[in-house]
Amino acid sequence: MSGKLIFGLMASVIMTGAWGASSTVTSRDYVDNALATKQVKIPSAGTAGATAGETVITYTASNGQIGERALFTGGTYDSSTDADKLITASALNGAVSNIPTTETSKLTCTDGNCLLWNIVTQTAYGIAPVDLMTLIGASSAGTDYAARSNSGVDRNGNASTYNLSSSDHNSFAVDYGSGGVIRGHGRCSTREGTNPLSNGTYETISTNFTDTLMDEAGQIGAFNCYCGLDSYTSLNGTATVLSGPWVFDNDMDGYVDQCEWACADNCAYHLMDGNAWTLAFRAAVFNSVQ
Repeated sequence: MSGKLIFGLMASVIMTGAWGASSTVTSRDYVDNALATKQVKIPSAGTAGATAGETVITYTASNGQIGERALFTGGTYDSSTDADKLITASALNGAVSNIPTTETSKLTCTDGNCLLWNIVTQTAYGIAPVDLMTLIGASSAGTDYAARSNSGVDRNGNASTYNLSSSDHNSFAVDYGSGGVIRGHGRCSTREGTNPLSNGTYETISTNFTDTLMDEAGQIGAFNCYCGLDSYTSLNGTATVLSGPWVFDNDMDGYVDQCEWACADNCAYHLMDGNAWTLAFRAAVFNSVQ
């Protein structure tokens, strides 16, 4: 084989290799824009503070943010930590038979055109909503209250009288004498409320009510105080579990430590007091529970 032929073949191989190894240089913006079209990696369990393996993934925001929600799998229920958890079948099994029933009625059509109807009695699980405004009253002040701070400090010196444990942070109780006793919790949150004070009274604003609220005590901006009720106990000692939203009380002057120290105390005092705006606040809280 001649030298010219060998040289030509080597040149062809070199040129082919050079073209095959070519690459395109991209900018930072190009890479960022490409990555922006990809789905964010689902975080591992426990990132929201719950025990790994005991949470479910939730779709928590319109921008596709992934979150998680803890599960209540049984044991002793603590309203300060378990209220927002999802209950498992194993925890519910055996408790269903203990759920109280109430008699209700429904309408059933008696003919093909539904011109005639029958009222049929039926039994439903659950109890009739508790009318706190009727049981306690809308205008008279309470007789006493107790509250604990976020660190468990007895704020009014009588927490033990109302069985508020030092480990049950931000808990409170309000005594209405013959009207019975309500118990609940305060909660400090970064969720801002709208100033409810108008013309010396509490204005009921729909955005100041929320069914779920993270306990954010200690976090920057968590100075918004909300109040929620857990139970009502009549004078004869019959206790009823209450279900209702968190209701915005005030912003505690913009201080996180102030909210942690006095939120539950504010909730209790404002539900006990008898002036115009606190009575209006009481009505807003009482009318929101079931």
